[in-house]
Amino acid sequence: MIQRIQTVYLALGALVVLGTLLLEPLWASEAAALYGWFLPVIVGLGVVTALDAVGAIFLYNDRPTQRTVVVGAQLMTVLWALTLYGSFFMTNELAVYDASGFNVQMGLLIAAPLVAYVLFWLARRGIEHDIELVASMDRLR
Repeated sequence: MIQRIQTVYLALGALVVLGTLLLEPLWASEAAALYGWFLPVIVGLGVVTALDAVGAIFLYNDRPTQRTVVVGAQLMTVLWALTLYGSFFMTNELAVYDASGFNVQMGLLIAAPLVAYVLFWLARRGIEHDIELVASMDRLR
């Protein structure tokens, strides 16, 4: 389980998603103050995405199901990113530069869904590689 690279990708993706929920610009944003649904939806989607990724780690015996769960994590990440970016766009908060220069936390908040999606994509690619490897080994028998 731990020796497979997709386990690392899934764990890192879950940590990125959960770490994003701790960033201050998310909680102090104008979108959070203006829209009552914003924080519950963002936190809910983030937690469900992270739990989906962690759950996929323990499906290592059933690779096709694991691949399906990781695709679900990818779709949840896209939905999470669209909600986050859309809300920030509607409140004109999508910029990472402010009066004092580059806002690092806002940059991390904007980049995190993209990083999480790439990590989940790498995990799915590793799972598909394992599926192909097992199928090729079955042909040799």
